[in-house]
Amino acid sequence: MMKQKSLAFLEQECLEALWETFPEHARDEVTRQLARLMARASVTRIRALRADSKKQEVRDESNDG
Repeated sequence: MMKQKSLAFLEQECLEALWETFPEHARDEVTRQLARLMARASVTRIRALRADSKKQEVRDESNDG
């Protein structure tokens, strides 16, 4: 299993300086990957909310009848 590691440089200036060292094609790839990750996270969250909503509807209907 992979272990998560934290980065020691969390200040905005350090991150910007690091970002500038990446070649443009690498920055584009990182941006695309982050966009995909955010989209997947959003879809997962939306599906979870819909599932919870459907469960609540079923509970409400069973309490009505």
